[in-house]
Amino acid sequence: MEMRKTIIIILSLVTLSLSAQHLSFEQFRQQQTDKFNQFSADKQAEFDAFRRRANEQYADFMRQAWESFPVHEAEQPTEEKTLPPVVYEEPAPAPQQEPQGDGKSQPKPQEEPQPKEQVAPISAPKPAIDTKPVPISVKPQVVVVPTPQPAPEPIAPIQPKAEPCKNVSVGYFGTIITLAFPADDNLHLRALKEDAIADAWQQLSDSRYDITVSTALKARKANALCDWAYMQMLQAVSEKQYGKTNEAVLMQAFLMTQSGYRIRLGMGDTRLYMLVASLYDIFRMRYYTIDGTKYYDISGEKDTKIRITKAKYEKEKSLSLQMTRLPLLSNDPAPKRTLTSRKGVTASVCVNKNLIDFFNTYPQACFNGNQTTRWAAFANTPIEQSVKDMLYPPLRKTISSMNEHDAVGILLNWVQTAFEYGYDDQIWGGDRAFFAQETLYYPYCDCEDRAILFSHLVRDLLGLDVVLLYYPGHLATAVAFNTDVNGDYLTWQNRKYVVCDPTYINAGVGRTMPGMNNQQAQVIALR
Repeated sequence: MEMRKTIIIILSLVTLSLSAQHLSFEQFRQQQTDKFNQFSADKQAEFDAFRRRANEQYADFMRQAWESFPVHEAEQPTEEKTLPPVVYEEPAPAPQQEPQGDGKSQPKPQEEPQPKEQVAPISAPKPAIDTKPVPISVKPQVVVVPTPQPAPEPIAPIQPKAEPCKNVSVGYFGTIITLAFPADDNLHLRALKEDAIADAWQQLSDSRYDITVSTALKARKANALCDWAYMQMLQAVSEKQYGKTNEAVLMQAFLMTQSGYRIRLGMGDTRLYMLVASLYDIFRMRYYTIDGTKYYDISGEKDTKIRITKAKYEKEKSLSLQMTRLPLLSNDPAPKRTLTSRKGVTASVCVNKNLIDFFNTYPQACFNGNQTTRWAAFANTPIEQSVKDMLYPPLRKTISSMNEHDAVGILLNWVQTAFEYGYDDQIWGGDRAFFAQETLYYPYCDCEDRAILFSHLVRDLLGLDVVLLYYPGHLATAVAFNTDVNGDYLTWQNRKYVVCDPTYINAGVGRTMPGMNNQQAQVIALR
């Protein structure tokens, strides 16, 4: 009996001890949670205070007199001389002795069909030439575009307060994007003057509009919007909320600055303008030079008398026109297109029309004044995964058992002969480079479009490095093989790149198109 009482007492003490330990652990966990929440709240308060001061300083600077700057007319891409495609012809076989026999006539060999070309190609003379490889002298300065940088960071992290709001939705190339605005949004510019604009900016800096900035940044991330797409989306939403007004321009500019972009505001007699700094020199768009930086007028208006504020934020970043990812747009499938080369290689593709429409708005630009860099941005932009999933399997199956030389030759011939050639000036009224998916969509393409598409195929399907090879008036490629391959070549970074020309119809790996001076060739590096 005594033993039983002792056991009961011991068990009771153990139970009380465990309960006390459990209570202590729960208290400890709650204490840590409270400390973390307090730390987060204090940190957010610091962020809010920093952002509030930055916006107040910006508004104060806007109250100062805005300055006049001369407008620079839009720069144009260099007009390239028109060069037709060339068809390579194999050397004529040596005449053979007439066979001695019964005198019966031999059947005439059936001719293979020639590729259909929109532009009548020039036939290269049958080459009675030395086939020894010709090395290409690489110019001292190889064109290398800067490595793409991550999207700008906002001025400070934003945690919107729980306040009444309303949703504003737009269709952005077939995709519904929604931003939240304050339920009592009453943004209004009482006049187009410095103080009035500064007052409106201070209104936007109120915490009520934090929800608008926050939902804009979330939309940028959720839809993988590049800088150009993000700017367009903000314009569409702002105009949905305010119409095509100065208030819409101000809201777009505010959201751009809060997202970390470098912009400047300008005003004419009746209009407000948002001017955007870009890492690239944008063609066909007027600009102003402020403190050595070009700011582009995205409005397309011709107002020549505008004054500009030099108000700025710390750590603001210029717009980048390089895309490491494509925007995630709703799929609007274009009609399927089947492409067959002269060698019988067939692949079908169906591209997203919404993405084609987006590409149609994308500006052409070059880096650091070097116009040859404009093609690198197109060639470095990836192909949509759904397009790869449809286009690549039949091509991969065809080349799966081939060595690198033969596989590249098959892909080269497919681009040479499955697409019809067309001149930009006749079709578009001027130079127009294609992203790879545009070449797969439009019925005609030229040398630069073929080179860009071919560079993707070789890099994606074979994992080989490719450079673009620019001649005055013409664009080709060169491929770095893992084995020694015969043909015209260049050496760059201690690697041999063999010429592959997607516009030299039927020509194999290593052949330079007639009329191209390899001493004038410019190498354009790709990622």
